[in-house]
Amino acid sequence: MSAEALSLDPSTHDGNTAKIDPRIAATRNTILDAAVSLYKQHGIDKTSISAVIEASDVGRTTFYRHFTDRDDLLSQTLIRDFESLMDDFQKATRRYDTIEEQIEEDMLWFLDQFAQRGALSLLFSETQWHRYQQASQTLGSFRRAAIACATPTYERAVSEGRLRPAITLEKYIDWASFVVMSLQVVKLPATATRMHSREMLRNFLVPSLISDIPKG
Repeated sequence: MSAEALSLDPSTHDGNTAKIDPRIAATRNTILDAAVSLYKQHGIDKTSISAVIEASDVGRTTFYRHFTDRDDLLSQTLIRDFESLMDDFQKATRRYDTIEEQIEEDMLWFLDQFAQRGALSLLFSETQWHRYQQASQTLGSFRRAAIACATPTYERAVSEGRLRPAITLEKYIDWASFVVMSLQVVKLPATATRMHSREMLRNFLVPSLISDIPKG
């Protein structure tokens, strides 16, 4: 699917586009919060719907008004994190002096979200998670988040004439996403992780996207 097909129009989001009753949204978030908490305590595969219902203090009928099954519940925890990530990126991002630094800092911010957000922090913590990474809804949400975070910097690189030849927005996002995911797989002591990530971004991601000499 192309980057154009996965636009940031709200009508393309996986969730409902209409305004949701605050009480309904609160109930949904209560269930999602309970699920993430149980995933962390017991693991994804050992967390049953019954346990989530009990922890969230809702009825079974209420649960199934919001989620179809265990896989849908799991996907929605991740989708919620990706959607909030898009909103937070727009609030947190700032312009850095150089495009190289901009890419580096954007990617470090994105990497931080995997540790700070409930469902995203589980993404690479369990060997069973890989089967959920293939869900179309989850991948669609990841793609939208990647577009939201990468497009402003991509457009800046275009305006400055700094992109390497043939680097389209789609290729830029694909490569940046691959590097971010690869860095998540690398297990390093906490004190070394950020330093290592910065070094990898500076030495491999940035040079692969940005040319030293602006296009004249």
